[in-house]
Amino acid sequence: MPTGIARWKSKLFITIPRWKKGVPSTLNYIPLNCVQNCPLHPYPSWRDGYLPDSASNINSNATIVSTFRIHVDSCDRLWVVDNGVADMANEVKQITMPAIVVYNLNVNMLDERYELHDDVIMDSSVLTSIVVDVNKNCRDAYAYITDMGSNAIVVYSLSRKDSWRVEHPFFSFDPFAGSYKVGGVEFYWNDGVSSAALTGAKKDGYRNLYVHPTSSTKQFKLSTKVLKQKNVEPEDIIDAVEVVGDRGPNTQSTACDYDPCTNVLFYTQLNKNGVGCWNLDKPFHGDNVHVLVSDCTLMEFPNDVKVDADCNVWILSDRQSRFLYNTMNYSDVNYRIMSAPACMLIQGTTCENSKSRFSLKRSVRDFIN
Repeated sequence: MPTGIARWKSKLFITIPRWKKGVPSTLNYIPLNCVQNCPLHPYPSWRDGYLPDSASNINSNATIVSTFRIHVDSCDRLWVVDNGVADMANEVKQITMPAIVVYNLNVNMLDERYELHDDVIMDSSVLTSIVVDVNKNCRDAYAYITDMGSNAIVVYSLSRKDSWRVEHPFFSFDPFAGSYKVGGVEFYWNDGVSSAALTGAKKDGYRNLYVHPTSSTKQFKLSTKVLKQKNVEPEDIIDAVEVVGDRGPNTQSTACDYDPCTNVLFYTQLNKNGVGCWNLDKPFHGDNVHVLVSDCTLMEFPNDVKVDADCNVWILSDRQSRFLYNTMNYSDVNYRIMSAPACMLIQGTTCENSKSRFSLKRSVRDFIN
């Protein structure tokens, strides 16, 4: 069951976590010019990407055991957070330490592998998403990883080869927002902070990181100025995290991403089988947050949303609730990836503004069945 996507030039990366046995490779790609039945290609190669069910260690430092979501940065690098665990839904087999893995996409080779240790990882940790802040040069980069299982953000400095953990009460789930009904399956989740998105640089040179727990309807933000300080005082962290607003009832979201072309934050909408938006130039409340697309077939359980370098929005739906609770019909088309230009998606909605208006005769298309 795929959970994450990211586009780089002619490649579309697709992640398949090792929920159960039988997943040959967790990090894969397809060429964008392929036909509908194009097979997934392990990345960076079959030798590095493949891992059998019987494996007790990784093939090489370029091998990923299990990843949920990924990030392509402005330096043509693919960033992956590896949980290091296989058969997550059953026996939970720890094959390697959780790690941050970075690939050079221009040459399809490993750049970095950094293992995360007990000072930042808890027994309950589930590392779901990663977003990268590149500063003056490509080596001056920070990765922010959401730890959904233990309600924290893990920060990694590439130049310093160091990592630290940031905690806040707002990173935890809202007990009043844990109920879901998706694909006819009712369930209750207590998932904490699961996704993050970076906006452009502010006057002080730092960015805002927008975060939200999955089981919540609220949006939060904090400045990267605080995140980049390893030994910041706890009270400074408490003061730094702001409540942006509330999306409203039944608006729980797994993932979000920011489009600099339109100044819009896009986010998945689980209970509504769709994708919503918010223009950062407007207050965050019910009148200014909008469900752009909603379809109980095409977008049942939208799991990831990404904005690529050309300001196109990519959406992955995967019927995860059916998969996890054993109601999946495998004769159906269950996994879809769709894309559309960000400006087209928000046209005529409250997320549009004068900066983003233009006419484009194009519809959302199914890219993969």
